Amino acid sequence: MPRKKTPTLVPPSTPRNPLVVAALTRRAGAHGKTGKAIRQQMRQRTRQCLAGLLNGDKAEFEID
Repeated sequence: MPRKKTPTLVPPSTPRNPLVVAALTRRAGAHGKTGKAIRQQMRQRTRQCLAGLLNGDKAEFEID
């Protein structure tokens, strides 16, 4: 007499929330300087260089 195969029951999967995957992969913090911060830094450097030239300091040339 052949043995009967018992069916294997697979539990139904729960529906996934699509926002959970994005939340788990998200990292906190900035990824680099923003354009606004770069422009502000450039303005500060220009102001400092001009103030230095008016005070009689030597000109320093920087290549960024």
